[in-house]
Amino acid sequence: MDTPMSHSEFEELAAGYVLGALEPDDEHDFRRHLDGCAICEASVRELEAVVGELAYAVPPVDPPDTLWAGIRREIEPEAARRGVGATPGAAPRRVSRRLLPGLAAAAAILIVVALSVWNLSLRDENAAIRNRLTALEQATQLANDPSAKLVTMDEVPGPEGAQATVIASSRQDRGVLLVQSLPPLARDRVYELWGVPGGKIEDAQKALVFVPLRRQGVQALQFEVPIQPGTVFAITDEPGPDGSEKPTNQPLLVGAPPSA
Repeated sequence: MDTPMSHSEFEELAAGYVLGALEPDDEHDFRRHLDGCAICEASVRELEAVVGELAYAVPPVDPPDTLWAGIRREIEPEAARRGVGATPGAAPRRVSRRLLPGLAAAAAILIVVALSVWNLSLRDENAAIRNRLTALEQATQLANDPSAKLVTMDEVPGPEGAQATVIASSRQDRGVLLVQSLPPLARDRVYELWGVPGGKIEDAQKALVFVPLRRQGVQALQFEVPIQPGTVFAITDEPGPDGSEKPTNQPLLVGAPPSA
């Protein structure tokens, strides 16, 4: 006989329910619980509001004709490598041209954001999920900024399995770091994100101090730092809890902005 869920376990299912990502049995149990629980009803309404705002954070506009060709160059090699959407003998789908303006990699940014939402841990606490959804909403807004760039941090061999991407706006001097699978650190260590003008590590500027998630999933983190068109981003391992004013170790992950 299965052990009944505690109320805290039902609370942890709220985000998965809102995202439509629960297993059928869990969804059935949560629906039954939701009918008589004012606390979980309030949590669901709050999460639905956040997700709804994220969906409409960027209004659709008509881009220049040159943008579509640039987007295809960004996303088709990856789609071909993964075999995404490949159905033998199927006719190609007609794709809407109402996309985000000002950035050739805008479609790739939105793909990263969407995947990040679906990779949120379904057993995370609601407050942590709301914080990450807020960061993802900012990432979506930055995609509408003509000065924003998508920086994949793969310039040097990093820790096995670790991935990091920065969406950065030089106009707003702010951005979002999307990172996953960084190895855990000793208790007195932290990771630190740096903005590196012109790639000169001696001029690195502190952007963000963070610790990795203890579970699988994408971590979305907002930051502010002076950003120039040629700013490189780097992540180092630094002493905690506040990090360092300048890097004290070689970068573990580095990303340079795409050339114009």
